[in-house]
Amino acid sequence: MSMMQPSGPGKFAKRTDMQGAKRLPNAAYGEQKQFQAEQAGAPMAKSKPQRNPMADIVPLTAPTRRPNEPVTAGVDSGPGPGSSILGMKSPTDVTLQDLSKMAQYMPLMVRFADSPQSSGTMKAFVKYLRSQTE
Repeated sequence: MSMMQPSGPGKFAKRTDMQGAKRLPNAAYGEQKQFQAEQAGAPMAKSKPQRNPMADIVPLTAPTRRPNEPVTAGVDSGPGPGSSILGMKSPTDVTLQDLSKMAQYMPLMVRFADSPQSSGTMKAFVKYLRSQTE
């Protein structure tokens, strides 16, 4: 049986599989050998050198890494490519996509909104969806 303490919660959590092989204190005859064999059967995690997450941050006062790119690149004003270069969907496209997915459930939602158990919020939501899909 291992003598390791369990890892703590949240910020006190730490990996318990990176501590290397343990030895039993005051082990009975043959117990130490069995304990070592059990530990060897479950390989411990290899410890990787910790990388500094701050290493890639460019200081504000550092010279630019893209001297030929305007500051306004990716913005819809000024020199350089507009926001279309970012390859992001417009909010309108996302809204239309969401509405088309919800449209398949519209008959069910209308039926629920028309029921006596329906809340005012549900009724207003279905009314809004109808106005957007028609």
